[in-house]
Amino acid sequence: MPGTDLIQRVPKLFLQELTFTGATGEPGDTGGAYTVATVTGQVLITHLSAFCTTLLAGGSATVELGTANNTAELIAQTTATDIDANEFWLSATPEVEATNAIVNKLVGADIILTTATADVTAGVIKVAMLWTPLSEGGNLG
Repeated sequence: MPGTDLIQRVPKLFLQELTFTGATGEPGDTGGAYTVATVTGQVLITHLSAFCTTLLAGGSATVELGTANNTAELIAQTTATDIDANEFWLSATPEVEATNAIVNKLVGADIILTTATADVTAGVIKVAMLWTPLSEGGNLG
């Protein structure tokens, strides 16, 4: 029936608060990628906002946001201590005022946070994404 598929394509909001501890299996652990969002099927991410509410700590640690196929697909590798409280982390250069939070990325794999060099031992980043399912059963959760 024409038009019924449009109901499923309404943009949805995904929110996730990442509290960095560096503990095994938690955000900031260099032992492996941390799954920020599980993707089923294909989705279109039209907006991404990563806002730091508590300064990150971790010496020479780096972080990036993407998928297993491209770990920096959504946000480029950034030195964690360069991400300060009240800054948006949208690129390798965090900023107080975001200039471009629109990403328009087609994603078909889980969204992961990759930490390298050292653990991120403290800090909080709130991640928000507007997304739309593109395939039957497409989901981001």
